[in-house]
Amino acid sequence: MLTREAVNLRAWLLITMLASIIINAILLSQSKISVDYASLRPAATSLTVLILTGIICARRQFHSWAHVMETLAIGIVLSILGLIASYLATSLGRPLADEILVDADRAVGFDGAAFIRWVDSQPWVAWLLIQAYASFAFQLVLLPIILILARQAARGFGLVLAYAIVCFVASFVSIWFPAVAANITYGIEGTSLRAINAQFGFAFLEQFHAVRDQDHFVLSLNQAQGILTFPSVHTATAVVCAACMLSLRWLRYPILLLNIGMITSTLTHGGHYLVDVLAGVVLALAALLLVKRLAVTAPPILRRRMRNLAADDAASR
Repeated sequence: MLTREAVNLRAWLLITMLASIIINAILLSQSKISVDYASLRPAATSLTVLILTGIICARRQFHSWAHVMETLAIGIVLSILGLIASYLATSLGRPLADEILVDADRAVGFDGAAFIRWVDSQPWVAWLLIQAYASFAFQLVLLPIILILARQAARGFGLVLAYAIVCFVASFVSIWFPAVAANITYGIEGTSLRAINAQFGFAFLEQFHAVRDQDHFVLSLNQAQGILTFPSVHTATAVVCAACMLSLRWLRYPILLLNIGMITSTLTHGGHYLVDVLAGVVLALAALLLVKRLAVTAPPILRRRMRNLAADDAASR
């Protein structure tokens, strides 16, 4: 049985997904981006399996597992929509903001290049940070499952909803702060790094420049990359994941440590400036506060249904 907060957040998740589909469709029709729908087939297959499995679980009254399947399906859709939103924002081709961002770092006394070089000289630190950075997708899949099965569905729904809010708000904010990444500004070549895996910090550049420079861009899920710099979506996601898992005593500290590592790794492996990280923290806190508010606020469609049920109950008496 879902709590009132879980019912509300589940409804807000569905509303967010539907609204995002409509908004993305409208914006795509007015943009220079077209989607390679053939590249969506693996995701569509996964969605079909999750939906069918969820229906079977619901019919057999395995309600927790039905909610898991539903949440994973919604999470996949929202992740794809968030990715499209990031490309739409970047395609506007506004002036690069790297100089603004690096100046902000210097203003607080942070030397990003020196920090990258130090981590690169410490192979074990670099290895730990890449594991933390790569846990991004793993956490987004696994943590909602754990929370729902631990009878904390509201936190599981809230994690996915907060992540969606982070993605869409970050995409909107990034319109005015497109950036090629700290590594490039610092003059650090991927081939010069010995211990740091340069894949994440440099791989996105081809897609970033292509969607900005091409007159017509085809977005393929097979080639898509995370192309946002400010604010840091990795940082915001780390804060959301850590916060949502605080209620599970046995996982609280391991997840907290993992996400501290993820936040740190954005500076070394993700090509982020410190100001990106700080903005990501602020964005995450704002998203969590909004989710907390939505948890106690029923969507209008739910309020109407509850009034109708109350009226029917009163009439039956």
